[in-house]
Amino acid sequence: MLQLMHSFKGLTPLPEIVDGIRNGQISSFCLFARINVTSPHQLFDLTSALYRAAEEGGQLPPIIGIDQEGGQLMAVTGGTTELPGNMALGAARSVELAEKAGMVLGRELLAMGVNLNFAPSLDVNTNPLNPVIGIRSFGEDPELVGELGAALIRGMQKEGVMATAKHFPGHGDTAFDTHYMTPTITHTRQRTLEVELQPFRVAIAEGVGACMTAHVRFEAFDKDSPATMSRTVLHDLLRNEMGFTGLTITDAMDMHAVNQYGSVNSVRSAIEAGADLILLGHLPDQLAMQSQTYDLLNNAAVQRIQQARMRIPKERPPLSVIGCGEHQQIAHEIAAQSITQLRGKNIPLEVSTDDMIVVITPRPRDLTPADTSADVRISLVDAIRDYHPLVTGVEIDYEAPDEHVRRALQIAENADVVIVGTIAADRDESQAALVRALHERGQAPIVIAMRTPYDITAFPMIENYLCTYSIRAVSMDAAARVLFGKATAPGVLPCSLPV
Repeated sequence: MLQLMHSFKGLTPLPEIVDGIRNGQISSFCLFARINVTSPHQLFDLTSALYRAAEEGGQLPPIIGIDQEGGQLMAVTGGTTELPGNMALGAARSVELAEKAGMVLGRELLAMGVNLNFAPSLDVNTNPLNPVIGIRSFGEDPELVGELGAALIRGMQKEGVMATAKHFPGHGDTAFDTHYMTPTITHTRQRTLEVELQPFRVAIAEGVGACMTAHVRFEAFDKDSPATMSRTVLHDLLRNEMGFTGLTITDAMDMHAVNQYGSVNSVRSAIEAGADLILLGHLPDQLAMQSQTYDLLNNAAVQRIQQARMRIPKERPPLSVIGCGEHQQIAHEIAAQSITQLRGKNIPLEVSTDDMIVVITPRPRDLTPADTSADVRISLVDAIRDYHPLVTGVEIDYEAPDEHVRRALQIAENADVVIVGTIAADRDESQAALVRALHERGQAPIVIAMRTPYDITAFPMIENYLCTYSIRAVSMDAAARVLFGKATAPGVLPCSLPV
């Protein structure tokens, strides 16, 4: 069943997977961070084995997809260029940088043997309470999202990697994570056309190769089914009305929003709705599902899949492009242009060499399943030490117990300057309490929001506030340069704040 996008556990393909490629049963794969990937070189070896199996069987090369968005979701690190991500690009407001970001992603992925990237997110982030999109979005302006998304798509596809516009018709105004439940959007059809669908129209005009569905119910189009399982959305709206001719790919079918209907039933429903590739995610018994869905094989979908496989480049860049100087420079430029200063009473810092700076940061963790932040070590304290000799670093857990907050406050008690990096502090009372306590005892903390800019709603009295939209090292370096007056903060807030 060529319409099933398989996954597997392990750093090398299982024998049954190799056999499925050779005999033409399996056309495509989704690879996952930590499960299938440990390094760029290991990923190259894995994809080479998949390609080799297809060649041995006389088959077209398989479609190999991965989540390499930049920012909070990067399936491959360990030497790849770690871009700040979409909301940082939204703050930088640069079409040129967005296209360069796409080029970096495409070139490095193709060098590792990946030919499909599940990026960019074209979700319009209009809901500050959205638990799963946030900095994965370029912002809240549909025109900006479309413009930057199209540029990133253009850069990626020029390098031979198919881009994926996601999550159609839009996941930006949800307050729930589809990994756990099915959100319902009640906006009118006209509002949806003007906001949520606007970036997808631009992406389609740009020639995006793939479009990923959202497990979200849009009542204006289908009151009963999430978009992934709705023929009204995937066929009538996306194909007929919007004129999309590329591959439609479902979001992972193991997510509760669709899997609650039963694995086989939901997969069959997605095929009947018009999805070309069914991303099975972590569903068990994937090979057995071949026979359970074969009767629904869609010839038009198979033709689109085969055409996409024929377009997979035969030549790949050398592995030496991964993390090269040119790509690192682009990442640094994006970070530098994205830093946004909302308030800056004490920025840049005025410190003498014997002043003590205390830097407090949370230990990152994956706040959603669509997150690889737990793999990142926040380097803000190191970046600040590049400019000042006396720096003490303190780490606290996300949702830290009270005693950890008290310990951090004690360490910072005699500091001349306190800098606090925050991650989703608007949802974490421990971080919010820490910042408020520092303010109340007159230490005027400098807060750096390292994820969404909404943290300030938890401490609106703060007088020093920067946004980086990223915990990646390039963003920490850029923030430190602004703090010490080595650079300005040219970023423009990509979403409005209720303060």
